[in-house]
Amino acid sequence: MKVLTLDVGNTSIDACLFDGKDITFLGKFSHWQVEDLKNSYDEIYIASVKPSMNRFLMETFKNACFILNEHIPLKATFDTKNVGIDRLLNLYGALNFYSEDALVVSCGTALVLDVLVRGAFEGGFITLGLLGKLKCLSEKAELIPSLDLKKVDVFVGRDTQSAILGGILREAKSFIVVLLDELKKTYFREFSLIITGGDGWLLRDMGVYDPLLIHKAILRIRKFL
Repeated sequence: MKVLTLDVGNTSIDACLFDGKDITFLGKFSHWQVEDLKNSYDEIYIASVKPSMNRFLMETFKNACFILNEHIPLKATFDTKNVGIDRLLNLYGALNFYSEDALVVSCGTALVLDVLVRGAFEGGFITLGLLGKLKCLSEKAELIPSLDLKKVDVFVGRDTQSAILGGILREAKSFIVVLLDELKKTYFREFSLIITGGDGWLLRDMGVYDPLLIHKAILRIRKFL
């Protein structure tokens, strides 16, 4: 059995192959590079948050099935018909593989913090992702150089690079810590911290890091896992 799962994000496409037993990460592809993945698969499932790509994807993968919001059996305390499919899949994955009480952090083009309480989606927050903030500073401030996103662990920054990278990471971590604390005080429950997304490795020391969470959720919905 060969099952291809595609996580179509705003910046790139992550692809995984499931052989009936193991999940293999095939890589991160540019949107137009996805044709490199054309092959013979038993089934193909696509989760997309980039509607402008969907027609191209349908033409490229003729037998693909798009995962839609209504396909995800996730309880919520509000109407989720306009919530991004990636958020719902991450929450469904967190619920099925980790905990019914969780803060799910997706770190990619956007930094998304979503809350799961007693197995129900309560809502969340969306801000600019770490790399986006880094690029924005470089583009807007003449004296700030273009920097690569990498982990910097400093008490205080003593040069431009450590000040910027350290500041971006501290800001994200503080946001997560404060929200976790508020959740525990509000719901009187312990919350698991589940981290995913392409840049999630930068926060992996804070909780459980699962870069394939969306793919595992798709496979669970389709009853492969």
